[in-house]
Amino acid sequence: MNIENYRQAIAKKKTFNRTVKGYASLRSADLRSADLNAADLNGANLRAANLRGANLRAANLRGADLRAANLRGADLRGADLRSADLNAADLRGADLFCADLEDANLSDANLSGAIGLLVASDFLEKNFKFEKNGSMIAYKVFGKHFDPLPGWKIEANSIIVENCNSCRTTSCGSGINLANKKWRGFEKMDIIWKVRIRPEWLGGVVVPYHTDGRIRCEKCELIEISSINSKI
Repeated sequence: MNIENYRQAIAKKKTFNRTVKGYASLRSADLRSADLNAADLNGANLRAANLRGANLRAANLRGADLRAANLRGADLRGADLRSADLNAADLRGADLFCADLEDANLSDANLSGAIGLLVASDFLEKNFKFEKNGSMIAYKVFGKHFDPLPGWKIEANSIIVENCNSCRTTSCGSGINLANKKWRGFEKMDIIWKVRIRPEWLGGVVVPYHTDGRIRCEKCELIEISSINSKI
């Protein structure tokens, strides 16, 4: 690279940095393979931007508009994508290891071949016990944050039902919130219910990407009262 090309490259980089800092629109920008490691793109308008193969590792993309953006093969490891709008974004083959997707909008996003996301079935198999017939055992407390629904009967053999938020980027949403027996939130709780999710109800189970041990479901059966201080 000669000195003139070098100066042009530096000038272009400075202009880009000012653009990002001022939250000016980068809509439809061609940023293929760009090195944006740890870049501050908080709230940036990157709608339909071409970020294919870009290095966005540890980038701050919180609240960014990434609708219809091309993020195919992008490195998003450790990126802050909280509340980002990724509607219809192309994330095929993207690396999302340790990316924070809390409350991000992934509706219609193409995640085929993306890596680093929590596999729900693996999490359930590793953290919950299953009975011989395929039913899953979990644990629940009532009244810690919200009162039970009026129609619920909190008694053994009772079946409870609730509308379940199916969005995996929402850590705590509507539904019957459950956990495995090691969940820290059960500490110092006196009444903990052991519950069963029958095989035919497992389709209503949601495992958030950033779960701390909690899951939610739309239907389960109360078995018995257990205690975290006993061998449950």
